[in-house]
Amino acid sequence: MTAVTVTRHAAEEAVKDFRIPQRTAEEWVRSTFRKARFVANIISGEGKPTRLFSHNGIALAVAPEEDRVITVYPANPSATVRQRVQAMVQRELAKIERREQALLRRNELTKAELTVELAQLQLRLIRARSEATKLASQARINAINEYFTQLDSDLLAVKHEKRAVAKTVAAYM
Repeated sequence: MTAVTVTRHAAEEAVKDFRIPQRTAEEWVRSTFRKARFVANIISGEGKPTRLFSHNGIALAVAPEEDRVITVYPANPSATVRQRVQAMVQRELAKIERREQALLRRNELTKAELTVELAQLQLRLIRARSEATKLASQARINAINEYFTQLDSDLLAVKHEKRAVAKTVAAYM
């Protein structure tokens, strides 16, 4: 791993913008840089080439040829980009909510139809004299109960997916 150097300006900005103690600021910047992901090659306000990295809402401007952190600052998106991303994640949430409602309705209808069949099978099981009929009825009853479990499992999976999308939406609100 290459050594990461931190400019005095970057350490001062970490103290000012992120309230990092002065004595640990340089190490905090190094640690944040190691976790950060490359975003793009950009130019600084002075027009100098710079590499931009980001991690958890922290932007790091890094020298183009070496791992020297020039400055750090809060990564605040522009209002238009934020609105676009917010609209996109809200559309995803609406889409998954529609999918959840459709699955819920389909499951309710399927369960209602199968409940009728289940009642008929239980009646046939009680009336049956033949062991083969009893076994066939019991096998179908077991299959229906397993299908109920699968329907519930499918709905739960969609609800978990909805939770993940909702958390993303919350991050952009």
